[in-house]
This record gives sequence, C-alpha cells and structure tokens, in this order.
Amino acid sequence: MDGITGNRLDVATSSMTLFRRVLTMIAVAGSLLPSLAIGGEGMLEFDAPAADRPLNNFDKLDLPGPHRYEPLFGVDVGGLALKRSGPDAFPLLYTDSSELVETSDAIDPEIKLGTRISVTLFNLTRYAPGVDFDFVFLSVDDMVAETQFDASNYTTTNLNPLFYGGSPVSPDPSYTMFLDSDLDSAEWMIGYRPIQRIRLSAGLRWIRLDETFDVIDTASLATSTRLGFFSTASNEAFGFQIGGEATLWTNGRSRIYARGKYAALNNEVQGSAVALNTSFTYEGEKDTSLVDVEIGGAMWLCSWASLQLAYQGLWLEDAVGALEQSSSQSFFDASTQTPAYHDLNWNGLNFGFSMVW
Repeated sequence: MDGITGNRLDVATSSMTLFRRVLTMIAVAGSLLPSLAIGGEGMLEFDAPAADRPLNNFDKLDLPGPHRYEPLFGVDVGGLALKRSGPDAFPLLYTDSSELVETSDAIDPEIKLGTRISVTLFNLTRYAPGVDFDFVFLSVDDMVAETQFDASNYTTTNLNPLFYGGSPVSPDPSYTMFLDSDLDSAEWMIGYRPIQRIRLSAGLRWIRLDETFDVIDTASLATSTRLGFFSTASNEAFGFQIGGEATLWTNGRSRIYARGKYAALNNEVQGSAVALNTSFTYEGEKDTSLVDVEIGGAMWLCSWASLQLAYQGLWLEDAVGALEQSSSQSFFDASTQTPAYHDLNWNGLNFGFSMVW
C-alpha cells in the first residue's frame, strides 16, 4: 500500500510541475502578443494606445495615437509665399550726362504665391517601423517685378539703361523693366525615425529656375510691338539630398518643428541676350548646392487632419539669374559671354492642410 501510495504522489507531483510550466508559457505568450500583432502581416495592435503614451518612435512626432502602427497614406496641400533676393546691387540707369541714378536695387521683386504638394507613404515595412517615402513638389511662377523709370523724375531729358554692357543708340524718356522668375522643385526622399521626435531622410532633388529680364520703351507698351532689350536665363539642377526634421515642442495636439535639407546638385544652365542689332547665347554646367530650411508649427484638428504654417527659406548657390547676367556679360566682349554664377535665395512662408489615412 505504501508503495502504491508513493507512486500516486510521484504522478501528482509531475502533473503539478507540468501544469505550472504550461501556465508560465501562457503568460509569456500573452506578454508577446502585442508585439506579434504589430509585426504580423495585415494585423494591428489590439488596443489603441492613449494619445500621449510613448510606444514607439512615432509617438508625439507627427502622427496621433491611433495611427502609430498602421500603414498610412498622407497628403499635404498648401501654398508658398516667397520673395526672391539676389547678390549686391550694380549700376542700372544713367542720365544724359552719364550720372548714375538707379542701381539694380530698384528692381525690387514682390512676394509671389505658389503651390506646394506632398505625398507620403508611412510605415513602408512593419519590420522596421518609422520608414517612409515622400514626394514633394513646389512651384512659384509669375512676374516678380515691374518697374517704370521716367526722365521727369530726374534732371535729364532721356534715360540710358545699362543692359549687357550697352546702352540705347537713341535713348527714350521712359523705360519699364520686367523681371519674370519661375521656380519649380521636386524631391523624392526615403525617411527613417530612429528615435522619438527625429526624422532623417535621404533621396533625390530636382530644381528648375527660368527667368527673363527685359528693358522696354514704355511708349511701345501701348502698341502691339514691344521695343527694347530682352534676355533669358535658365537653370536645371539635379542631384542627391539629405535632410533632418526635429519636433522641438509638442503637447500631443500641436507641435513646433524644424526641418533642414541640403542638396548637392549638378546645374546645367543656358541663356540669351537680344538687342535690336545684336544678340548672343551661352550655356554651361557647374556643381551647385541648395539649402532648404523650414521652421514652423502644426496643429491637429482631428485624428486625420492638421494645419501647418512655417517660415520657408531656399538658398541656391552658383545659379544664373537673368537680372544678374546683365551686369556680368557684354554684347561687345565675347570673352564675357559665358555664364556668370551668383547666389540666389527665396524667403517667405509655407502654409497648408495635411491629411492621413
């Protein structure tokens, strides 16, 4: 009897040990279920986290709580208000007695409105949360300056504009100068969020700048034929870009952020200058760079929509501007009829409406 009783106790002990091990395995598996749900194809977390609970590197960056693990599609639609600036002023207008009365500062570009559109695919892979792809396009196209100069405003009968090293053979009492500047840019970037509030990116950048600078006899503007001097300058640059974005402050609903990008580009340029009895063209190629800076704020209106307002700055090195070429090239000196590179910049605002699904 003792022997039989002893065998039953051994069996009971083994069963209890096995039962405890099963309970332990169930507990461990239960603790792993959230992470397995995140990594499983086509599955989301079981319970949506609170909006301010730090769970992964999306937390408090640019997505509200319900979207931190889901593959997302985002669209930003907005506008730009930018003002073009160039290098130091140069002589532009003289009187009959060869007195300098105006410099290129008199051609003061206005702030012009443009468009900005971006498309983002968040969480490209569930096995590396925080990887995304975005495409951004911006365009600011329009006449940025129109300035009229009249001899009645100076002590002179006629005016003599200096245009590509030359002046009119028969000067007129009034001239109107036009500067047109069309800026277009596109970028394709892969982004990664290594830690909360930080996004690093790398990709490609394309930028095109087309400009015209014309000096027209004001009287001819009332006719079907414009009389005067005409010039063009074109830049088309393409290359590699890196960037970074940081959330400087957030309360879960709003945030203040800073974003910077640097692009190393190859710039292909060409242009022309035309007067009544002479003309020339030029072309060239040069390595250049673009700095793109954005500092602003965003506020979520709901879980899928937000508003954004930011300072926008663009600095393009070694570009050809139509206005600036006029001071560097000459109709009468072939050695100067090559691209003259200058630094151009644009400053203003970036505003828009963002949506995620």
